[in-house]
Amino acid sequence: MSKKFARMNVFEFASENAFEIMTERYSKIRDDTYGGIEFTVNVRTGPTSGFSLSIYESEAAIDATEEPHRAFLAGNDDLIKDVFFHSGEVSSFATSMAMTKGIVEPG
Repeated sequence: MSKKFARMNVFEFASENAFEIMTERYSKIRDDTYGGIEFTVNVRTGPTSGFSLSIYESEAAIDATEEPHRAFLAGNDDLIKDVFFHSGEVSSFATSMAMTKGIVEPG
């Protein structure tokens, strides 16, 4: 199995509803903008904060999305008060969750 790479984003949003707006915008461009992405989870960590983790099929795939990712963030500066992200090699991954395609709606 080839090495996987991940990008972790930490967000502080401009408003409480910005998380949902950003998630909707992301879902529309995800497949075309983030080639090689295999998995994404978005977590609301507070009323105006969130965390996102995306796993890519290879180092080349994550590297190819760096500039489009920066452009997506810049294009959503109306929603984002602060953001930082880090990327690196995935050292382990385990799940018992069923995988779904696209965005999972809250139940």
